[in-house]
Amino acid sequence: MALLGIIGSPCAASAGNEGNGEVQLSPLEMAASKDTIDHITQVDIERKTARNLWEALRGVEGVNLQTSAGRNEGTISIRGSNRYQVGLYIDDIPVATAYRNEWDANNILTYGLESIEVSKGYSSPLLISNNNLAGAVNLRTAKPKKEFEATAKYMNFFDRNVQNQGQMAAASVGTKQDLYYLKGTFIFNNQNFFTYPASFDSAPYQPGSRARNSDNQTLSGNIIGGWTPNDDVDVMVGYTRQHFQKGQPFDAAQTRTGDSNTYPYKRFWEWPEYETSRVYANGNFNLSSKAHLKAVAYYDWHQDTAKSYTDVSMTKRDSADKTYDQFTTGGQLTFDYTFNPANKIALSAGYRLLSHKEYNDYSVFDDTGVKPSSKLKKKAADVGSQLDEHITETYTDLGAEYTLKPVDKLTLVFGSSLSTMVPQTLESRDHTTGAMNSYKDGLSDPKTLFNYQVGAFYDLTEHHEVFATFAKKSRFATMRERYMRTNGTPANPDLRPEQAYHYELGYKGIFGDWLKLNSSVYYSDVTDLITSQGTSGNMSFSNLNRATFYGYELGAEAVFNQYVSVGAVFNYMHWNNCTNDDKLTQLPELTSTLYSVITPVEGFSIIPQVNMSSGFYWNSAPYDTYYRKAPGFTTVDLKAVYDINKNFSVEAGVKNMFDQEYAYSAYYPEPGRSFFMGVTATF
Repeated sequence: MALLGIIGSPCAASAGNEGNGEVQLSPLEMAASKDTIDHITQVDIERKTARNLWEALRGVEGVNLQTSAGRNEGTISIRGSNRYQVGLYIDDIPVATAYRNEWDANNILTYGLESIEVSKGYSSPLLISNNNLAGAVNLRTAKPKKEFEATAKYMNFFDRNVQNQGQMAAASVGTKQDLYYLKGTFIFNNQNFFTYPASFDSAPYQPGSRARNSDNQTLSGNIIGGWTPNDDVDVMVGYTRQHFQKGQPFDAAQTRTGDSNTYPYKRFWEWPEYETSRVYANGNFNLSSKAHLKAVAYYDWHQDTAKSYTDVSMTKRDSADKTYDQFTTGGQLTFDYTFNPANKIALSAGYRLLSHKEYNDYSVFDDTGVKPSSKLKKKAADVGSQLDEHITETYTDLGAEYTLKPVDKLTLVFGSSLSTMVPQTLESRDHTTGAMNSYKDGLSDPKTLFNYQVGAFYDLTEHHEVFATFAKKSRFATMRERYMRTNGTPANPDLRPEQAYHYELGYKGIFGDWLKLNSSVYYSDVTDLITSQGTSGNMSFSNLNRATFYGYELGAEAVFNQYVSVGAVFNYMHWNNCTNDDKLTQLPELTSTLYSVITPVEGFSIIPQVNMSSGFYWNSAPYDTYYRKAPGFTTVDLKAVYDINKNFSVEAGVKNMFDQEYAYSAYYPEPGRSFFMGVTATF
């Protein structure tokens, strides 16, 4: 948790030693950048024992953890946003599936990262527009900084009954030479199951406390190489490969009927294949003492397969196996020039191609006994594995930012961006004839987003700053939202972009050398919200809603002495659906995180953390017509770390210490008490 964004990290890690287990105290510092980015360092990640991005973003100002429990995905909200309104980047390269423009925060592992940057509302216009309506999350890869460096980490996880839940094993080795650097990072992360709290009432699809179909496994590798012929050139190329598979925990509702639904909801799914490969290049060139050029290029391929079954035995398929085969390829140039200490300009230009193919394997689909009139009955052309849908579109992105210091203490930052999307291909298969039908006619008109923003930053003193920002942001509707088919044709290809207007006033500063504060108030007005209508098989999306959000955020950290530091984050947010009485779900009014790092003797740290949330609305079940208020909850985590020597450390701890029962999505409880232990080696 980096409480003050650019002010600095609450702890300091040895450079390049990602995942080394250390949690140290350090002096508080004030950085010179003029932005509103929150920085989460690798030491923050270690303090939270966060294996993935979802866990790492817990306790960050303005961020709420959420889940898409029906798909077993971790999602986040920034100041009331939904999952499609936050862009994800790795080293400034956009990362998201082409069809849904989404990402699973549970599937993004944090080992090997240098830091995570979180922008809220006001975000860089120089980033390739990746639907940053509410903000952006940018992950930074840690490069090697020594002639030889290596780390290895092993962790084991146990449920409240001390049954083996899973393991994580990771290793990284790298070298930094005068003319080049190399580094490889490899991670194995395995979950056999998780266990519900002891208070959980056994349910028809979830008898007992062990969550059924709750396994997942990740195997990932990342290799980077860099060329550094002098201090003014750094060209990095990389290759990432990740294999992921997961189950879908069953609905844990009790049996009941009504409201046009029957509970528990029948969703017996698994994803045996969730593959990602990424090839990328990232170059930085100091053309002169005043001019800098950055270039990125990438090819990002993703494929996943979903299987659906008729019941909990997961033996008979009730639909075709669905496979998405998608890729994004593109590049961007960014140039900045500093005229003098008071004037700087930056320009960017990028191009992207997005491709989505949907295949359905009907050979595994047993429709015996299904009535011929049923939508579940296979059609004449539903034989074997078939390409059912093909969509491609191109994007052009332009950005500009000008930094002006009219007086020494005041910095003004003006920014704008222009993104143009052109549909290229839209084809879908006729299930009776087997022919691919093209719907390109009438869908090739370009759609454009124009965004702009301004920030004013005033230095009261060297260690105290106030700021005010305004940002107009927008996002394109996703392929799924525009082209989901109703009776074989695209439902709403002309959806308007969502629009948002963000306003923020803030303060950040350091008192003495022991206390730092970050505080802000904000207001966001979002129009043309894209909302789903209808039920499964007849769902479509429309621009229906307008919603407003306002709130207050406070972050504080105190380093009392070499033995104790304390941190806290408090978030208050109020939302209003201005269009109808529908509730916005998974958005608590109050959340808070408290933590401490207690070091009674050198090399030994005790780290408690308390996470609190007020109640929030959730859908009672998919397609339900009413909402329920989920109760608030408090969870407590505790961890101890001991540095055996400069090369080895051990840790042990407990999460959800008091076995609190809670859920982000209705009828999908979160894990109960669990334990972990681990060892880390650093060289």
